[in-house]
Amino acid sequence: MRTKFAYGVGQVAETVKTRGFDLLVFFFFTQVLGLSGTLAGVAVFIALVFDAVTDPLVGVMSDHWRSPRGRRHPFMYAAALPLGVSWVILFLAPTGSSQWALFAWLTGWAIVVRGSMTLYHVPHLALGAELTDDYQERTSVVAWRSACALLGAGMVFVVGIRVFFPESAGFENGMLNPAGYPRIAVFSGAIMALVVWYSAFGTRDRVALLAKAPEEAPSGGYLEELRAAVSNQSFLALFLGFSLFGVSIGTMQTLTAHMNVFFWGFDTEQIALLVIPLLVGFVPGIVVTRALHARFDKRPTMIAAVIGSTSLVFAPVAAGLLGAIDLAGTGSLFALVFTTTTLYAVAAGIAVTTAGSMMADVAQEHEYQTGRSLQGVLFAAMSFSGKTASGIGHLFAGVGLDWIAFPLGSAPSDVSSSQVLSLGGLFLAGGVGGVFGIVSMFFYRLDRRRYEETLARIKERRAETVPRA
Repeated sequence: MRTKFAYGVGQVAETVKTRGFDLLVFFFFTQVLGLSGTLAGVAVFIALVFDAVTDPLVGVMSDHWRSPRGRRHPFMYAAALPLGVSWVILFLAPTGSSQWALFAWLTGWAIVVRGSMTLYHVPHLALGAELTDDYQERTSVVAWRSACALLGAGMVFVVGIRVFFPESAGFENGMLNPAGYPRIAVFSGAIMALVVWYSAFGTRDRVALLAKAPEEAPSGGYLEELRAAVSNQSFLALFLGFSLFGVSIGTMQTLTAHMNVFFWGFDTEQIALLVIPLLVGFVPGIVVTRALHARFDKRPTMIAAVIGSTSLVFAPVAAGLLGAIDLAGTGSLFALVFTTTTLYAVAAGIAVTTAGSMMADVAQEHEYQTGRSLQGVLFAAMSFSGKTASGIGHLFAGVGLDWIAFPLGSAPSDVSSSQVLSLGGLFLAGGVGGVFGIVSMFFYRLDRRRYEETLARIKERRAETVPRA
């Protein structure tokens, strides 16, 4: 349990970074600093292009790294300080800067933040797949990772938004106060650096038990490893599915701050409280996932969870656009959004935990097919799919805001009702990609029987390679 906690708490850093880009960075640069939505989206997308190089590079390097601290941990240690420092600097963009100066600042520091996170997160994900070979225990490891991430990151934003964006600061909505952003950046950046270091330190005693780096690179070079991964049907189904789901989630999460302030009309106290449903709902979803996997295969569990979570996100927004509910930030409206967000979190907890467990199973099948333990390459591709989704989501949201001519730097009272409704329509349009992601999941072929067969063959192969006395 100590190992699971140390490993799991490390996910807090990636979740704070991802949610921070969605809840803080995009809103700060557009609504507070006045950067064009299109330029903000393009800046994050350019950082994604950088990830296209660094993700597989770090994955391959960590697969083949040899050191007394193993092949994953040196990268995790090295990432802690650069991640925390670059995150703070990102929010120090000077107010009153030109559009292109803000664009350059966001692009440059987004690249540094994402690069630092890659240095940590790809080896961290690969480490999780190596901690156990057990079908059920893998779900438990992922459950700890997911639970720690949501609880830790949730508390960062519950506390941070309430403390650093008070409604009494002289702004119509506290989220429009530029002074709060550097402060919450220091708070969250310090937490990210701390949990990254602790996750590496807390799992250091497992290094001797983990799979070792291959003796030599494949004859065809590292590209051969990538080609082998893409040729695996289950891996390709997960990669495409996660990418499509992620684009939908990335778009909607990028617009979450705009939706809370302008569409729902919530104040910062209510916005902070809306983090709580993710804590209340996500953890039960994670807990029941193991029981679901004991009864059902992972693929149907994943598909059902995605359908349920997507429907719950869409329902209240669609009702608002149809005039079925009053968009006035009232207590009953907040209660409705709070409830549907809680139920969404339950389904999302099941989906996220199942996804991580499925990917660990794919890594095992890849080892069976190739004879090489190369989780870093596989998880680099999955990490990149998530970043791709976030980048495209930011780009779609940014271009969409400019397309509907949503006013930048405006107070909620200055935004017309037609622009508010257009914002809701843009939010719903961003979720279309999830439908195609569900279709992709049907091509995933790994089930419990296949998993047990490959595990038995891998154990036989490992036993054959152990030197005899």
